[in-house]
Amino acid sequence: MYQTSQEYKESMKRPVRNQSYMKIQLGLINQEAQQTAGLSDTNKYNDFSDAESIFNQHTVRRYATYESNFWKANGISFFLPEKKSDYRKDGITSTDLFEESFHVKFVFGCGKSDIKGLTIKFGRNYPTKFTIVTDNATSFEYENTEELFKSDDVFENTESIELVITEMNVPNARVRIDYIIFGLGLEYDDEWISEASSNTTLSAINEDLPESEFKVTLCNDNQLFNVDNPSSDINFLESGQKVNVMMGYMLDDGNIEWIKMHSLYVSEWSANDSSATITAVDILKYLDEKYYKGIYYEDGISLYDLAVLVLTDAGLNEDEYCIDSYMKKVYVHNPLPNVTHKEALQIIANAGRCIMDYDRNGKIRIRVAFKPTYDTTSNGETYFSNAPTIDNLTEKNQYATCEQNFWKADGKKLFVPTDHHQDTGYISASISDENGKFDANPMLTRTLEAKYKAYGIMINFSGNLPKKIVIRTYADDVLNNTLTITSGIEQATEINYDFPEYDRLEIEFPETEPNSRIHIDYLSLGAETSYSLEYDDLYSTPIGTQLEKIKNVKVSRSLYSKSATKEDLTSETITYSGENQIYYLNDPCYGYSVAISNAKSGQSAKIVSSGAYYVEVAFSGVKTGENIEVAITGYKYNVATSYYSQPVHNRGTEKEWKNPLISFDDHCQEVAKWLADYFASGIEYELDYRGEPAIDCGDVIGQENKYDPDLKTIVEQSQITFKSGLLGGGLRTRRKEYVARTKNRLVS
Repeated sequence: MYQTSQEYKESMKRPVRNQSYMKIQLGLINQEAQQTAGLSDTNKYNDFSDAESIFNQHTVRRYATYESNFWKANGISFFLPEKKSDYRKDGITSTDLFEESFHVKFVFGCGKSDIKGLTIKFGRNYPTKFTIVTDNATSFEYENTEELFKSDDVFENTESIELVITEMNVPNARVRIDYIIFGLGLEYDDEWISEASSNTTLSAINEDLPESEFKVTLCNDNQLFNVDNPSSDINFLESGQKVNVMMGYMLDDGNIEWIKMHSLYVSEWSANDSSATITAVDILKYLDEKYYKGIYYEDGISLYDLAVLVLTDAGLNEDEYCIDSYMKKVYVHNPLPNVTHKEALQIIANAGRCIMDYDRNGKIRIRVAFKPTYDTTSNGETYFSNAPTIDNLTEKNQYATCEQNFWKADGKKLFVPTDHHQDTGYISASISDENGKFDANPMLTRTLEAKYKAYGIMINFSGNLPKKIVIRTYADDVLNNTLTITSGIEQATEINYDFPEYDRLEIEFPETEPNSRIHIDYLSLGAETSYSLEYDDLYSTPIGTQLEKIKNVKVSRSLYSKSATKEDLTSETITYSGENQIYYLNDPCYGYSVAISNAKSGQSAKIVSSGAYYVEVAFSGVKTGENIEVAITGYKYNVATSYYSQPVHNRGTEKEWKNPLISFDDHCQEVAKWLADYFASGIEYELDYRGEPAIDCGDVIGQENKYDPDLKTIVEQSQITFKSGLLGGGLRTRRKEYVARTKNRLVS
C-alpha cells in the first residue's frame, strides 16, 4: 500500500471528501529514432565515455577531472582508476577542453523521421549557446541556462541531428552529455482530462499473469489531438511510449498530496473532434518473446539468479526490476521450459512462493507472498532465561532475583533452581546501575526468513518497566527505520507504528528503573495492515461468492535423470543464410552433436551454444545460398514425476498444480502448504466503493464484516475511476486464511 500522510488517511475516511485531481505525463518519444540512433565521430570523446549509454535516461557516475568549477569536494565524483580497463564507462565527455565550437552528431539507423521535441541532459558545465541542424540544413538556435535542456520544436523529415555548441557556461570545460531523448514529455491535467479509469488484476499465487490497463479521455475542443493537424500531439504517439499517472488529493490546509498511480506504456489511441482516448498497459504485455535458454543446472541455481537471466534476456536493465532477496535462498536444478519471458518469470515467482507484478514506477518485481518464520535471539540473558519462548503467548513463571522493587512476598515468585528451569521468557543478563543505565544495553533481535510488512509491535513486560525503547528495522542488512519510545510504556505495550518492510528487527532497552533487568513474557509483530475498508466506504453491501471447495492440493515435482541412449533429435535441409542456425526442441535434451550430411570438402558445423530446448549451430566452408542437410543427435533426459498432496478441506475437488522447476520433496511440500493456505477460504468479495488510490493489488486489508470482526482479505483486482474531480472504484478481494503449522510463524 502506498505510504500517505496521516492527514490524507483521516480526510479520505470522512463522509464528505475534498477534491481529487489527476495528471498524466506522456513521453512523446520517437522510439525508432531512439533505438537506432548512433553517435558519430566517437574518437572525439575520452576513454570513459560510452556512446551507447546516452540513449537511456539514467544518472551518470562522474569522474573528477581538471576543469573550471567542476572538481568539487562534495563526495559525488570518483577518482579515475589507474588502468583504463577498470574505467566505468558512462555518458560521453569530450577529450579536449572546449574552445570555439564543438559538434555532436547523431544519425538514425531507421532513416528519415519526424521528431517532436528534444531532451538533453548535459553535465554540470553546460552549453549556453548552440544550434541544432537537421540533415536538410534546417537549423534551430537556442540559448540555454540549465543542465537539462528541453525543446518542443518539431524536427521534420531528418535522419540526423547535429548540435553545434558555440558557448559554455564556464571557460576551460569539457562538453558532456549524460543522455539524449528524441522527444518530449508532455503533461495533461484536470483542464484536459474528461474522465479516466484504471484496472489492475493479479493472482496471489501467480495462477494468472498480472495485468494493468489505464484509459484516459482528453478534451479536444481546440483540436490539439486532431489527426489532420500536422503538429497534433497524437500524430507523435507510438506504441510503447511511457505514460505516468498521478492522483492528487487536496488536504485541509490547501496543499495537494500527489500519489503516483502507474508507469505504463501506450498501446492504443484515437481521436475525434471532441475528444481523444489513450490506452496504456503494463510492461509485461511487451515481454511476449520466447525464453528458450533453460538448462539443467547440475550444481543448482538460485531463483534470484534464474530470474535475472530471464530479465536480462528480455532486454531489461537492473534498474527496471526488483527481486526479493529471499529468492537467493531457494535453489532449483530443472530447466525452464520454452515459454515467453513473462511466463518464465511467473513460473519462477510461483516456485519461490512469491507474487510477480510491477510497482507504481513500472518496475517488474517479485516479492514474497507468505508469512515468514523467524528466530528470536538476544545479546545476553541469564542462565534461567529462555528468549525463544517469548514468541508464544503463554503464561510465564517468575524467579525471585535481586532487583529493586521486584522480589515481593506475594507467593508468585519461584526460587531459582540449579537446573530444570521453567518457562520464564526473556530476562536480560545486564542489570542497570543506580541511574537505570546499562553497561551493555539489553537487546532482542528477531530475524525473519523473508521481508515482512507489519503494522505495530506488542510487548508484554513483567517486573520493572523500561523507560526507553529503541526499535530498529533492517532490510537486506540495511537500516531503514529507527523508532525511539520514551512514553506510554506499560505492562502490555502496544506500539502503533507503520513500519517499512523488514527482515530483521532489533529492540534495544537503554534505560529502566535502577538496579533492574529487562523482563519480557511475549513479543508479537503486528498485523500486515492498518487499513480497514468499512461499510461507510461502500456504495452497496459486498457481494460474497463461495468458490468451489478444494479437498486437497496435489503438487508435482519433476525428477531428471540422464539417458544411456543417443537419439536423432532433428534433421533438415536448409539454405545457408550466412548466419548461425538455431534449432528448437520439444523435449529437454543434452549431450548434443551436429554434422552436415554428405558434407563437401572443407564444410563443417559446430555447436556454439545450447540448452535443454535449443541448439545453436555455426557453419564453416559453406557458401551463402548453398543447400545443406544438418543432423543433430543427443540424449533426452528421463523425467519422472512424483506428487505431494496437501489436505485443505474434508470434501471438494482435487487441485493439481505443476511447476516444472520443483524437484526436491521439501520444496514441493512448502509450495503445497502455501497453496493450501490460499485455497483454504474459497470466499471472494466484490465491492463497489468510493475509491482509494493508495491501495495496490496484492495488499492485505481489513474488511468490515458482521460475523468476523477481524476479517483480512487480499486484493486481487482494483479499479479506480476519475471524473470531474470525483473518485470511484471497485475491488475484488479474497478472504485470507492461514493455518499456523509451526510455532515460530507470524499469525495475523
